[in-house]
Amino acid sequence: MTHSEISVATTSRALSEYREQYPNSVKYDASMKTYFAADNFSPSFAHQPHDALNLIANGKIERFIGETLETDLTRLSVLSSSLSVRIVSQVTTALTLGKTLHFDYYSASSKREKRRVQPIAIFESAGAWYFRGYDLNRKKFRVFRFSRVFSVNHSGAPSSAVPADTEWQERVTVTLMPHPKHANPEAVKLDLGLVNKHICNIHIRKPLVGFLLNSLRVDSSLHATLSPHEHQLYLANRHELLDLDSMIIAPGFKDTKAE
Repeated sequence: MTHSEISVATTSRALSEYREQYPNSVKYDASMKTYFAADNFSPSFAHQPHDALNLIANGKIERFIGETLETDLTRLSVLSSSLSVRIVSQVTTALTLGKTLHFDYYSASSKREKRRVQPIAIFESAGAWYFRGYDLNRKKFRVFRFSRVFSVNHSGAPSSAVPADTEWQERVTVTLMPHPKHANPEAVKLDLGLVNKHICNIHIRKPLVGFLLNSLRVDSSLHATLSPHEHQLYLANRHELLDLDSMIIAPGFKDTKAE
């Protein structure tokens, strides 16, 4: 199986038991050999959308569904909006079935707009969940934040106009090092797990580079001009990543091809 290493027999048995207990919650499409939530579906188990997204994206279940996680540890608050179960369900269903979605979206640079997108993948960065998809109107792959999807109008059949997402399949190397202006770089090397090394290499999907650098607060400026107190890491192979679209959100980065 793709997720959780559940066998086909176990999955079939679990679905049969679920249908016996909740016969009106699911429906089966014989032509697609797929189960769908019924139109009047109402969840019988309490769980958060980000738990389901974590399972789909990473194949991980951090705790049993419905279990309350309690700890004596003090945690810092994370600024993130609650996700809509309905929207998350619609996006992940379209992703699984390869369908297109028509939805209203608020981007950081424009007002509310209608989008026609075929979702390709989902990922998490700095506590926020995103999905990557092919924008059929703009004819390019783009990243969308779940919390900015205002409403999903309907889904359509898979589009033959969607090319292979070669960028998502390609991995690049991000080379990090202690900030050259940090007063105690040896301490930062310990954070990176560096023993007798000066750099740390991370191999990551090409479209996610900027998200990684933003999440780790890596100084991505040309001459390490950001504060080493706020940005203890520096991007050592910046010159190799200049053409990546996601670099626009990397701390201190700007398009410096002319520099």
